[in-house]
Amino acid sequence: MSETVNKLNFYLANLNVLYRKIQNYHWNIVGAGFFSVHVKLEEYYDAINEQIDDVAERILSIGGRPLGTLKDYLEVTTIKEAKNKEISISEAIADVKSDFEAMLKLTKEIKEVADKENDYGTSALVDEYISTYEKDLWMLNAYLK
Repeated sequence: MSETVNKLNFYLANLNVLYRKIQNYHWNIVGAGFFSVHVKLEEYYDAINEQIDDVAERILSIGGRPLGTLKDYLEVTTIKEAKNKEISISEAIADVKSDFEAMLKLTKEIKEVADKENDYGTSALVDEYISTYEKDLWMLNAYLK
């Protein structure tokens, strides 16, 4: 299996855990600003859900097999799950920011490996993710100031 497929599966595992984590925060955040942050978190997990499908299909299109079970994801993810409890907006946003930083780093690693393996389709796919994480991080940093 190619290094690109391995990196994409790692990314896929992180996406799936991140999806569930952000949805958990969407349900459990409390505090001033609830309405706007509640909506923003839903935007994030909806976008992640689209990425999950795109990444899994990319893995298949380059001859790999995407991880597909929660057990698989939890065995390899570096994203820490959220607890089932109330969380302050500032705490949730800071945690999402940290996870987005890790995902940005991972997407850049995928791009490097894909370019090395002449997998230009994967390289092009993650370009959009890199730009999106960079913009989201700018906004999250502005929110946390």
